[in-house]
Amino acid sequence: MEPQGIEIARLDHLGIVACVCREIGLADYLDARDTHLHERVSVGTTTVAMVLNGLGFANRRLYLVSQFFKTKPVANLLGPGIMAEDLNDECLGRTLDWLYAQDPTALFARIATQARRRLGLFAHELHVDTTSFSVSGEYAQDEGDDINAQAITITYGYSRDHRQDLKQWMLALATSGEGAIPVFLRPLDGNASDQRELVQTIEALVSHLRAAGEDLGVYVADGGVYSAANMQRFAPICSALPRRACAGSVESLRPLERLAHW
Repeated sequence: MEPQGIEIARLDHLGIVACVCREIGLADYLDARDTHLHERVSVGTTTVAMVLNGLGFANRRLYLVSQFFKTKPVANLLGPGIMAEDLNDECLGRTLDWLYAQDPTALFARIATQARRRLGLFAHELHVDTTSFSVSGEYAQDEGDDINAQAITITYGYSRDHRQDLKQWMLALATSGEGAIPVFLRPLDGNASDQRELVQTIEALVSHLRAAGEDLGVYVADGGVYSAANMQRFAPICSALPRRACAGSVESLRPLERLAHW
């Protein structure tokens, strides 16, 4: 029986996650770019709530997220005055729509850059790869449906978790070699090709790092990226690197380039 006047809530590991979100300025960064701050729960705070829910391993549907926070110290995690009931499906859906409209790839890259600067981290070596996420359901797409040409296609493809019976979507992710810190990501169609998408991901990442004034780094990827045509595409990137780094990279790729012709 609980003592009168005392409430018990489960913090678990979520306090650490919430503190990291504050340290990298996640909510503040998003709120600074939102023009509808009159909402009771801002897009930044709602995004942090979804991160906490995701890392809470609850695996709940959107309309059940508020239920997840019923037993959590919401005010300590998200800020004073915020209650579990505020995190309803309307609040979460509005935030997801806003995040999508901002281009999640560009948004994630800028937040990752801010986080590295605040934490004093550097991404000199970058590992780039793809993975797949299987889903249940039809996810039917009408022929000639051009409502949103930018949306990814959930369809059948090579499944990393050996579920060829399920449709899927894919994700290209770049992480730092030390610490595996996420640096860049791109959502992909379920049947995307590594040979094409890894190259485009590296090119997009290089453009972002160059615009942010960061070191372009050294890239590590699996065999899908190595072909004669792809090496030609990387030539402009190598020309922007310091001579010593570029020479080492090109020399190491020449045997692979010959294999691509074989």
